[in-house]
Amino acid sequence: MPLGLGVRLITSNKHGIVALDKPAGVMSHPNTDEETKRALLQAHYDYDEEVFTWKVGDVEHRAWLINRLDSPTSGVILLALNDEINTTIKQMFSTHKVSKIYYALVKHAPAIPAGSWSDQLKKNVYRGKKLIKGGQLIPAKTRYQVIKTPTGGFPVALLRLMPLTGRTHQLRVQCQNHRHPVVGDRTYGSFSFNKEVAMETGERRMMLHSGETSMRYAFKGQMHEFKAVSELPEAFATVMRFRPGLHAGKAPVPMASKAPSGRSALEGRRFRR
Repeated sequence: MPLGLGVRLITSNKHGIVALDKPAGVMSHPNTDEETKRALLQAHYDYDEEVFTWKVGDVEHRAWLINRLDSPTSGVILLALNDEINTTIKQMFSTHKVSKIYYALVKHAPAIPAGSWSDQLKKNVYRGKKLIKGGQLIPAKTRYQVIKTPTGGFPVALLRLMPLTGRTHQLRVQCQNHRHPVVGDRTYGSFSFNKEVAMETGERRMMLHSGETSMRYAFKGQMHEFKAVSELPEAFATVMRFRPGLHAGKAPVPMASKAPSGRSALEGRRFRR
C-alpha cells in the first residue's frame, strides 16, 4: 500500500480488513488530486465508489474506505481490500454494531465522572436547491468516562468516549455542548484556551484520538472477531503533565517570551474548574 505520510499499519486479516493508524492532519481521503499527498493513501480516490486505486507494475490494486476520521483526529481507521468485506463491515457501521473507543483531552472535568450524553444535533438539509442550515435535528448519544484529571497544570481531563451513534463531528459537538470542548479544536473549541495551551506546550493539534475499533462479524457463514488498537499520542501527555514554571518538554513558541523574568505566563495562576 502507498501509505500516506506518517500512516502505519496496525493489523489486517485474511478477509481483507486493514486497520491503519492515521496521524493528526492526514486526510481520510483527498477531495482533489492536489490533496493526494496529504491523504491516508497516496493513490487515486474515487469519491463515488469510496475506493483508492493504484498500480504495482501492471497489477491494479484497490482499497475501499470503510470509515472516516476528521483530518485533525488521529487513530484507528479501516480499509477493505475487497468489495464483499467492505459491504459487510460498512453495514455493521451503519447499524451501530461496531464498538469504537475514542480519547479526548477536554477543558474542565465533568462533575459526574461517568455517564452518557444524549443530544439533538443540527444538520443542514436541502429543500430543492435551497440549503437550510440546521434544518433537521438528529439524535446523538455518547457514553463517557473520566480517565485522568491532572492537578497543578491546565484544567483538563482525559475522557474515554464511546459513541453509540455516528453523526458528523458528533464527539466534538457534544463535548462543546456539555461545556467540555476538546483541546485544540479550532471549530468547536475554546479559542483562547487553545492559544494558552499552544503557547506553553507548543502543541496545536486537536486532542481527539480513535483509540480502539472492534467488532464481531459474520462472513461466509461463520462468525469472526476483529480488533485494532492505537496508543495515545505523546501530545496528550505533554499537555497533561504541564506545570507552570516547569519545562513541558516542548520548545516554547515566540509568544511565550512575553512572560516576565523568563517565567511561565501561567505561573501562579489558578484556573477555575
